[in-house]
Amino acid sequence: MGGSTLLYPLNIDLTGRRVVVVGGGMVAERKVHGILAADATADILVIAPEATAGLHALAEAGRITWRRECYAYGMLRGAFLVYAATDAREVNAVAAAEAEGIGALVNVIDDAARSDFQVPASMRRGDLLLTVSTGGDSPALARAIRMELEQFYPPSFEMWLDYVAVLRAEMREALPTSRERTAFWRTAVRDDILSMVRDGELEKAEAELRHAALNIRAQS
Repeated sequence: MGGSTLLYPLNIDLTGRRVVVVGGGMVAERKVHGILAADATADILVIAPEATAGLHALAEAGRITWRRECYAYGMLRGAFLVYAATDAREVNAVAAAEAEGIGALVNVIDDAARSDFQVPASMRRGDLLLTVSTGGDSPALARAIRMELEQFYPPSFEMWLDYVAVLRAEMREALPTSRERTAFWRTAVRDDILSMVRDGELEKAEAELRHAALNIRAQS
């Protein structure tokens, strides 16, 4: 993959799935933290004779399983996703071959062409997940764009989604027609409403939307 290959964006539910990370360095730790941020219930196995302090702490806390030995063919049994994240290309190649043989998806950190998927740069605000990918051509650009998104969508958007969930349930009753609900949600993404959210004025934004709902209902 990479280069001119177009990647298909896909969000995967890892609940209860086994994810195997071959390697115990900083790259492996970043992969593990990314998986835990997305789904803390994933079954994560790290295979490495040595591991970073961060991975060691996660293993001690019971959040991951650490198999303290060098990877050998046959250790990926039951894996759904595999990260070949060692600093030895030959080890990564063997892990990729085994993953392919058992039908697991594999990401090889030093070989995009051998990888089934790439992990995009991402930012998360609760259920709001924004990702950026350059197909592996420029990870630095992807990170730079992600940092811009972090500024544009501050943590207040995570709390705002909780407000929106309540409003959505209420609007099903208050605005019974699809035309009314469409008008309401168009209001919800107006620049002035989003600016209030960005500034942390969540109650003000909610009040504005409730007022808009009353107007929409009155006009129907």
